[in-house]
This record gives sequence, C-alpha cells and structure tokens, in this order.
Amino acid sequence: MPIELLKRGIISGKAAQSYLFLGSEGIGKKWVALQFAKALNCLERDDKTGDGCDQCLSCRKINDGLHPDIVILEPENQTIKVDQVRQMQRDLAYKPYEGLRRVCILAGADRMAPNMSNILLKTLEEPPLHTVLVLLASNSRVMLPTIVSRCQLIRFNALPISVVAQWLVEQKGLPEWEAHLLASLSEGSPGKALELQGEIGQVPRKELLTDWVGVDTIPFEGIERWIELLPSDRGSLVSLLEVAKTLVRDLVIAKIGMDHWELIHGDLREDIIATASKLRLLTLLQRMDSLHRTLLDVSPLRGNANTKLALEAMMLSWAQG
Repeated sequence: MPIELLKRGIISGKAAQSYLFLGSEGIGKKWVALQFAKALNCLERDDKTGDGCDQCLSCRKINDGLHPDIVILEPENQTIKVDQVRQMQRDLAYKPYEGLRRVCILAGADRMAPNMSNILLKTLEEPPLHTVLVLLASNSRVMLPTIVSRCQLIRFNALPISVVAQWLVEQKGLPEWEAHLLASLSEGSPGKALELQGEIGQVPRKELLTDWVGVDTIPFEGIERWIELLPSDRGSLVSLLEVAKTLVRDLVIAKIGMDHWELIHGDLREDIIATASKLRLLTLLQRMDSLHRTLLDVSPLRGNANTKLALEAMMLSWAQG
C-alpha cells in the first residue's frame, strides 16, 4: 500500500528525497502527497504510526494551503512551463522557513515541456538538504528514464468499485444507485467519480435506455435526427456515451440471466429486464463494441477526430440491427 510505504520512511527517519507517485488521474495521489507533507512537518507526529496529528499549527497551515514550505506546481494549460520549474528550483535552494522539511509537489510531471525534463533532472541529481520532491504522474512512459530512476516509485492502483461506491455513499451522501454508477464509470478513482457527478446528473438515463440504446433498430432515414439530438460539446458527448455503454452492459447481464452480477443501473432494473427481453444478445454485443470504438474516436485526447463521422458510423451499425 502506498501510504504504508511512506509511513515506514517517516518512522525510520529515512524518507527519500525524491518520489514518483504513479497512477491514474483522480486516484488520490495529490491528497496522499499532502498527507505525507503534513506528517513530515507535523509538530505532534505519532512516531509509532508515522501519522500527522492534523491539529497542530503546521498541519492546519498545510490544510489551508498557507504553509510556506509546501510548494505545489500545477500544469498551466495542460503543461508544466519553464518558469514554473525555475521558480521551484529557486524555492528549493533555501532552507525551510518554519517546517522540518520543504516539500514540493509537482503535479502532471508527465506533462512537462520537452526542455523541462533536463532542468528537473539537475534538481533530482543534487537535491537540496531538508527537501522532498514528489512528482505526480499518470504515464511514466513519456518521462525520461533518468528521472524515473532517480525517484522512489510509489504505484497507486485503482480501488475496488465497491470501495469507491461505499465511500461515495458514506462520505458524500450519494444514493446507492448513483454511487455505484459513478464508481463504475470512474474505474475505481474517487476523484474522477466526483468530477463525473455533475456531468452524469445531466444524462437522462431512462430516456437513453428506452429511446436509444434499447430500441430494436434505428431507421436509416432517422440517423441524422438522432445525431442532432446528441450533445455537440465533446466532453458532454463522451459522458453520455459512457453512460450508454454501461446501460448496454446491464442489458447484456439481464439478457443472459447472470443474477449474481450487480446491475450498474439498479434503479432501472425493471426497465432493463423488459428491454433486454426484446433484443438479441448478438445485437447487444455489437452495440457494446461500436460504443467502445466510438468513445475512442470522440475522446478529447483524439483532438481533431471527426465526431460526426464517428457517430454516423455507429448509428449505421445500429440501423442494421
């Protein structure tokens, strides 16, 4: 467990000076980095567990984002810039103002401008005393191997969907059906689940089931009208298609009678069972495949992919039944 590895470093007094927290977006890397910074600087730390007290002046300042020795770099326009890294180097050159350690958290370390990696490498090769550098990244393959090799790697794996759903219910007060849906769509990432909450809340799930993913066939002449009803914003479109994919998944589960599998849209169970009874299993599997391919095509990461063409291709495959 990432937290246990960090605690061992604190308890032994041998915390590394450079870490790479690697895991998907929204998995909790930044939150853990801040808890680590609190524990390193806590004035009332429990030396047996390595936990910060969360009550002393140092912990409260970190919670409020006011501690002078905790530096957080966030990407500007999706990229870490030259000036940001150079300012970080200047900040790290000084001894801590009031804490025990100066901690710099560099988010999006895999999104640095090309010339930034070599500048950062110099800091990693000769880290200032009393300094801890924590790099947060989703993809180590785009980072210089020399940077990765100079950091202690801490991997953050996705949490079980049931754990994320339980957290959303108990800590965020969400109804069970919504918590399970968000946990499933987020693929075990609490942060991503919360980001999706507003988007998913705007998707008319029942209408999506009965009027689109659950219809027997879509007439060729109606394809253009269907496309016009879909969101023009790429982000909203992706959210809608993600929900559609989970609806088709539930239809497949209902069609083959796998009662021990929990439906993502449990609150629509009766509608899902009734709709599944009218459709062929092969049709549902083909729709699942076409939705997956379309999601890849319209993803914001694809940039200039022609959204309309991707949707037309999907609708044509559905029109064929």
